[in-house]
Amino acid sequence: MSEGYRTIAIVGADHEESLRTLREFQADGDVRFMLFGDRSLAEERARHLGIDIGEVPFVACSDESHACRLAVKAAKEGLVQVLMKGNVHTAEFLRALLDKDSGLMEEESLLSHVARLRLPWYHKAVLLTDAAVSIFPDLDKKVKIISNALHVATRCGVGHPKVALVCPVETVNPKMVSTTDASQIVFLQKNTAIFGDAVVEGPFGLDVALSGEAARIKGVGGEVPGDADVLLLANLDAANATYKAFLSAPGVSSAGILVGAKIPVVLTSRSESMQTRMDSISLALTVCS
Repeated sequence: MSEGYRTIAIVGADHEESLRTLREFQADGDVRFMLFGDRSLAEERARHLGIDIGEVPFVACSDESHACRLAVKAAKEGLVQVLMKGNVHTAEFLRALLDKDSGLMEEESLLSHVARLRLPWYHKAVLLTDAAVSIFPDLDKKVKIISNALHVATRCGVGHPKVALVCPVETVNPKMVSTTDASQIVFLQKNTAIFGDAVVEGPFGLDVALSGEAARIKGVGGEVPGDADVLLLANLDAANATYKAFLSAPGVSSAGILVGAKIPVVLTSRSESMQTRMDSISLALTVCS
């Protein structure tokens, strides 16, 4: 890693939103960029936007698969500290990242998505996981997803993070896998401290996780209700719907990254705003610092 600054790889550099993001960070002396992709297309897009990329290191690639492989190689060699998806297909991008020869994934590691939400009605930022990668995680995968989120929480300065295991109900129901998994995760933390000094509680409804008053009305005790730092949702259906419901509310801001690899990855949706892209890069830089 180059001393004094971090380098972000834009994979598929002929991407207008990514180039606009580059422009916003160009004045930051602590951040550099390295571009991967079709040089002529990227320069054409940059000229159209009035962005000067003449001094930005550029790795010319024959196609998007080549761009993904070379960016991952640069990450493996320590030349870049954040990977950011530009104009390449998500499947191609993740295939290169997850390749066993990439050197970016440990043997037992799991890639997962962590979103940081700032809700105007909640007293602090909250992390939500996993709204993008794990479709129906089993118990072992949930443990890894929580560990990934706690890594982000710690990097963001959260001490003794509180994890809410979000389910439809607050009681364990053998017919609801989410509640039985929650019960086992709580038992695991109490008996092995697998998550360090984190407080892990559940099953909780989302209202209980975010509202002490809801917890009081329902008679739910614990340290986490109304003060959660991390929300673990049961599966992709629940997490993605919850995440997008939050984003549709006024005044909500978000950032999202993939964690579990040796470096953080920015993988924003086409519909996300420039502010979300910038906040996602800032979150990735915090995690890799």
